[in-house]
Amino acid sequence: MRYFSVAYRPLEWALPRFAEAVSTTPCGPGVTDLGARYPEWAGRDRQLGEYATLFALRRALESEDAAGPDEMIGISHYRRFAMTLPAKVSSRRGEAIRPADFAKLSRDRFIPPPDTVLHLQPIQVAPSLIGQFGQYHHTRDLLFFMGVAVDLGVVTDAEAAAWLGGQLLVPAATVGVFPRDWWLRTMTVLEEVAVAYGQQHGVDREGYQARSPAFCLERLHSLLLVKLVQGRDPSRVVALPELIVDPNGRYAGNDGSR
Repeated sequence: MRYFSVAYRPLEWALPRFAEAVSTTPCGPGVTDLGARYPEWAGRDRQLGEYATLFALRRALESEDAAGPDEMIGISHYRRFAMTLPAKVSSRRGEAIRPADFAKLSRDRFIPPPDTVLHLQPIQVAPSLIGQFGQYHHTRDLLFFMGVAVDLGVVTDAEAAAWLGGQLLVPAATVGVFPRDWWLRTMTVLEEVAVAYGQQHGVDREGYQARSPAFCLERLHSLLLVKLVQGRDPSRVVALPELIVDPNGRYAGNDGSR
C-alpha cells in the first residue's frame, strides 16, 4: 500500500518514513507539489482544504499502472493521523503528541492489518448534523451541496435526509486507510459534487467561511464512509480518536470549522 500525508506549508517535523508528503502548494523539500502537475487545483486550499490536494492525488494515482484489487491507500494530514491503537494523549482533552514522541511510533500504529479500514472515531453532534453545521457555517451551503449530491446520484434523497437529521459525524473523513478502488471512486464523485455546487450554488465568503465547500465535502464524505464500513465485517474496521501532533503538546481544536 501507499500512504500519503497532505501538507499546506513546510513540514515542521519529520513524517514516518513510509509517508509521502503531497500538496498543491509549494511547501519546500520533501513535499511533492501536485499543483505544478495539476494547476487547476493549485491554490484551492482556501476553499477546499485538503480536498484540493486529494483531487489532484486521485488523478496522479489513476495515471499510474493499475493496482491489485485488494490494495489499500493511507491518508493523513501534516498533523492529524488515524491510529490503530489508543494514544496516551487525547485531542478531545486538548492534548497532542510532541514531535519527538511522534517520531518513536512504529509503523503498525499507522497501518492496520491487511484489508482493514482505519478511520477516525465518529462523534455525536447536537442537535443534528444540519443543526450543528448551522451553528458554525451557513446552513444553505450544506443544503444546496447535499441537493447537488442527490441530483448527481451520489446519495439518495432518503439517505441525505436521514444523514442531515442524524447526530453522527466522522470528523476529518479523509484521514485513515481505505480500499484504493473505493477511495478513487469517492474522490471522483466528491469532486463532481464540489464542481457542480460551485458552478450552480457557490457563494464567495470571507475568513474561515471561505472553506465552506470543504466543510460540506466533509459531511458528504462522512456519509459515504459510513456506508462503506456498514457493509464490511466489523472485525475489519478500526475507528479511534485522531492523534494530533503539536510542538507544545496542546490541541485547541478549530471552533467547529473542521
